[in-house]
This record gives sequence, C-alpha cells and structure tokens, in this order.
Amino acid sequence: MLGSFEQIQKAFESNRIDGAWLISGAYGFGKKDFVRRACSLLLKQNITSLSTFHPNIKLIECGLTDESKKAIQKNILAGKAVNDDIKLEHRREITVDEIREGIQFLSLKGSSNEKRILIIYLADQMNENAQNALLKALEEPSDGCVLFLLSQNLGKLLPTIKSRCRHISLYPMDDSTLTQIISNKFPMIQDTATIIRLANGSLGLARDICEHDGITLYNRMTSLFLPIEQLSSESVHSFADELNQNPTAFRLFKIFLFDWLMIQIQVNAIVGPLLAENWLDLYYEINQLFIDVDRIYLDKKQVITSAFFKIAEVLHD
Repeated sequence: MLGSFEQIQKAFESNRIDGAWLISGAYGFGKKDFVRRACSLLLKQNITSLSTFHPNIKLIECGLTDESKKAIQKNILAGKAVNDDIKLEHRREITVDEIREGIQFLSLKGSSNEKRILIIYLADQMNENAQNALLKALEEPSDGCVLFLLSQNLGKLLPTIKSRCRHISLYPMDDSTLTQIISNKFPMIQDTATIIRLANGSLGLARDICEHDGITLYNRMTSLFLPIEQLSSESVHSFADELNQNPTAFRLFKIFLFDWLMIQIQVNAIVGPLLAENWLDLYYEINQLFIDVDRIYLDKKQVITSAFFKIAEVLHD
C-alpha cells in the first residue's frame, strides 16, 4: 500500500497529477507541509513556504479582517510595530469572490510544461456560495492545473466536492516519534507525557503547547473545575478575559476542555451509564456554544464562563 506522499509521486510520474486533491487531517498533522513538498515536486524547485509569492502558486485562506488590516496600517503610519497593542482577528469564512479569483488564476496560461497550483486552506471554511463556485472548476479541470483542498472537518464540505477529489488522509504521529521530537526540540520541557496525551499524535499541536506554555494553561483550566459552591466567579472571569485576548490560548483551551470532558465521560461510564450520559449531554451542550462562536459570532468570554459554570453544576450534582 502506498504511503500518503508516494501517491502524489506516483501520479506525477505517470502524468496523472492534474485535477483536485483533498488532503485531510486534524490540526497539526502537517497538511501545509505535505502540500509544500508536493509543490516542490510539481514545480521541480524547492518551495520553502506556501505564503511566499510564486507566479505558479496561489494560496487562499481566511485572512485578517478589514478592521485588523486598518489597525496594522494605522500602526505603520504611526511608526509603531505592526502588531503593537492590536488584537488581530481573522475572518471566519472563505468567500465566493476569493474562489473566483482562484479559478481565474488557474485559467491563466503559464510557460510550457509548468503547473499552476491552487491551494485552499482550510477548504471547510468556504461558505456555501464559495463551495458551489468551486464545483465548476472541479467538474471541468484545466490541463496543467492542480488543486489542493486542505481540510480539518470533512463534514463541512459538500459531498459533490469530496466526490470530485482524490482523497489523501494524514494520520497521527506515533507517541515514541513525537516524544523524541519534543525532547530534541524542547529539552527544557518537563511534563512530556501530558503533552503527548493532549497532542494526540499532532506534531503541530505539541509544538504549540510547548511554545505557548500550554501545560500552565491546562493546569490553570483544570484548577477551575470545581463544584458550584467552591467556584470563584472572579477567577473564572479573569481567566476568560485572558483567553479572550489571546487567540492561540483560546484555541488551546478549547482543545484541552474537550479532552478533559471526554475523560469524564469515559471515567463515569465505568461507574454508571446515567453518570456518563450526564457528561455526554454536557459535552454536546458546550460543543454547541463553541459552534455558535463561529456561526453567530457568540462572545468568546461568554462561552468560556458558561462552560465553567455548566461543568460546576454537574460536579455539584
């Protein structure tokens, strides 16, 4: 059975690389690096970053909001650092106009035998109109063009899009390899075992935990999981304020929170089905809150505090 990258290599060698490829995997599984290597193969040169301009590559992803761009521009004009005192926010979806620009890019003719490569990261962030616009390009692929759709949530993609792509799934790294990488790259890290468990095979997530003091964040989070009569409202709101100001910390908190909730479900399933059912209901209830952060722009701080108090109520019972 061919490995993931070997599938790309074989298709390239047999001149059957053109068309759309769907590269899926959880956060930190190396999707961008996989496609970077593929671009190097297709263009026969070393591509060091997908974000660097290249005439044969176009990358579409959720960029900064207009407000964040204006704030950066204001700082530049004032002679300040680009991100000085700015809370940068990214848009929450890829629009139809961006996809149309990508399709137009593919229609441009390059020099002979050169591939044109369109990369959509993350494809599951396309809104419905954007996905429908992309379908035509998938149905009528141009010669010499390759599309890479990178996805963390296949359920958000239209079935018609998935059916028109060749699919490669990237899988988690084994614990021993991940442990060795962390030990070599972050020799000062002490609690490697917790990082390995939280990362769940994701090198990218393990790196983020190490670089952003994720273990301290995890310990602070778990220290607030108390029955309602013991929980300090002031401490919860203070912690929520910090997370609300730090997108990376908020993303790590979300991962850690659902990891902890899943452990509670598993532990209580041993004790009794009714207890496990209570935790399972709580899991889905809190998950819906986080979905609404993206769907209806629910306030992040409100979601964080609500999650803690809902957990406190269950712990009280």
